[in-house]
Amino acid sequence: MRPRPTSARPSGARIARPAIACLLLLAGCAGPARLGERPRAAPAARTDSALVVLELRLQRSAELADGRGALRVFDQDVRVEYRAGGTGAGLDAGEVALEGRPLSRVVDGKGGVSYRLGRDEPEGGTQAGGEPWATIANTGSPRIPAASVRVKLALYPLVTRPTPGQGVARSEELPIVMLPPVPEVWYRVSLVGAGDPVSATDLGEGRWLFPSGSLAGLNPGRARVLIEVETSCGDCPGAGSLRANWSTRTDLELSVTLL
Repeated sequence: MRPRPTSARPSGARIARPAIACLLLLAGCAGPARLGERPRAAPAARTDSALVVLELRLQRSAELADGRGALRVFDQDVRVEYRAGGTGAGLDAGEVALEGRPLSRVVDGKGGVSYRLGRDEPEGGTQAGGEPWATIANTGSPRIPAASVRVKLALYPLVTRPTPGQGVARSEELPIVMLPPVPEVWYRVSLVGAGDPVSATDLGEGRWLFPSGSLAGLNPGRARVLIEVETSCGDCPGAGSLRANWSTRTDLELSVTLL
């Protein structure tokens, strides 16, 4: 009796067919585009596409001119930009003003828009002290609606002691008195002269102290008390979908004479 013929199968057929089925199944799940259509893009993050971030950068410095808070401003640089999702080129936001003072509109070579304000003293000069919260207002554009956003600036502190030009004995303590500091604002007080800078101790409530003997390492002559003030916020509420991001720094100098 002749044996029943058997059909020969390639050894890899049992693996190949399920593998092909698997690939077809995966392709079907991916939802392939029809001929002539672009592949579907991944959904954009709703937060990034809807969010506009107002970025403020401020840096300025001045010298205290008298005991009433009048200042001689050395320099100032204010920069404001509106960015989609906080990244990319600056967007056109219409006209922009800081506390009513208009900022200059600057367009770079790639079309990015920024707003700048340089050394611009108000009528009557600049005074120390005041309200740290300020308003940035824009008139709006097709991309960004008109809005007003509150930001916290680093103010020039109002110093009541010592007075500009005062003589200070290096062997004695030197107290620094200013109006009580604004909450959530960073301060540092140091004395800079001929020698290594010396940092003051924060006693709280706007009082700082260079203890007795701490100034002995400085040479006699002209020196300056340097008060550094900084504010920052990485993600603060603005208006509507507008968020705010700011970093501001103010340096105030007060000249003294070391004896």
